[in-house]
Amino acid sequence: MTKIWDQQVNETSKAFETFCLYRDMGISRSLRKLSKMTNYHLSTLGEHSKKYNWQPRVAAWDAHLDKISQHNQACELKEMKRRQIDLAIKAQEAASQGLQLFLSELKKNPKLICKPEGLAKLLDSGCRLERLNRDEPEQNLEISHHQNFDRLEEEELETMRRLITKAQG
Repeated sequence: MTKIWDQQVNETSKAFETFCLYRDMGISRSLRKLSKMTNYHLSTLGEHSKKYNWQPRVAAWDAHLDKISQHNQACELKEMKRRQIDLAIKAQEAASQGLQLFLSELKKNPKLICKPEGLAKLLDSGCRLERLNRDEPEQNLEISHHQNFDRLEEEELETMRRLITKAQG
C-alpha cells in the first residue's frame, strides 16, 4: 500500500529525491534551506511543493514518525518498569537474607552490637521501587490535627517535628 509520503505516480525520481531531502529536514525544514542545499531556485521548489503536495505529505510523515516514537517510548517504559521491578524484588530478597542472618547471629550472641540500617535502607528502597513501578502510591501518612499531643514530652515533639520536616523534603 502506497503511503502519502512515498513517491507519487506522477512524480519524477529527481522530484521525489528532492522531496525526501525536504521531508528529512524535520521540524527545521524550509524551502529556503532546501534551495541552499540543492542549488534549486526557490521558485522551482515552491512549484514542486505545490504540484506534488509536499505540505500534506510532510505532515503525514511527521505524524507517522511521532506514532513510531510514542510506541518506542511506551515499549522502553514497559521494559524499564519490568527491569526495575526485578531489581526491587532482588533488593528485597537480599535485605531479607541479610536480616535473617543478622537475627540468627543475634540469637547466638544477644549482646551483639550491630546496626542493621543498611539492611533497612535496602529493604525500604526495594519496596519503594517496586511500589513505584507497580504504579502504587507511596505510603501516605498524614498526621491528623485532631490528635492530642499534650501527653507527648518535649523531646518526642521535637523528634516528630524533625521527622515531618525530613518527610516533606
